[in-house]
Amino acid sequence: MTQDSPPRIPRRARQPRGGTTARGAKRRAELIAVAALLFADRGYRGVGVGEVAQRAGITEPGLLYHFGTKEGLLHAVIDQRDAASREFAAELARIGGVDAIRQLPAFARRNQAAPHLVRLFAVLLAENLDPAAPAHDHFVTRYRQLRADIAGILGTGRDRGEFRADLDPGVKALEILAFIDGLHTQWLLDPEAIDLTGAVESYTVALVRDLTDGAGG
Repeated sequence: MTQDSPPRIPRRARQPRGGTTARGAKRRAELIAVAALLFADRGYRGVGVGEVAQRAGITEPGLLYHFGTKEGLLHAVIDQRDAASREFAAELARIGGVDAIRQLPAFARRNQAAPHLVRLFAVLLAENLDPAAPAHDHFVTRYRQLRADIAGILGTGRDRGEFRADLDPGVKALEILAFIDGLHTQWLLDPEAIDLTGAVESYTVALVRDLTDGAGG
């Protein structure tokens, strides 16, 4: 594998004035939730700050008081969307090895229960493929971290003797992410025809079989 070059540091939402108070934090969370629903429906580019403010029952200056700019709002939405995923990935990294891989269906069940969040991620990712897009660097960084996290889980399993010695963690991490992303895209397009959790459960069984085949432990 080629070594990933360091990504540019993503631009973040500014620290909100008054956001440290309980009332300010609650209002900020409400605004992020409204924006997330609108972005998931029509994308970041298709929604104006005024529409978000109107839907939330606040003035446009009032909205910008919390986020500074529309781009600041975008990063706040992404950070909120990614918080649970980062926590889940960190927990799996702490577990490592085969026990962590067997938690993949739990990730699918969580996503199946919150399709609007899965759609939000898919829409924002597609909008930010262009290197000049406002959240492009965020998604580059996110995927590099995900690959590193999964490769770390696999490497731990290999070092423990749970997985086969010839395993290439980096290559396998790419495969796992490709499966997860591709499956989620098909599920979003045709949810009645695809059992998201069932497919991940089946894949996990096959994945564990492949990883442990010939392992020394």
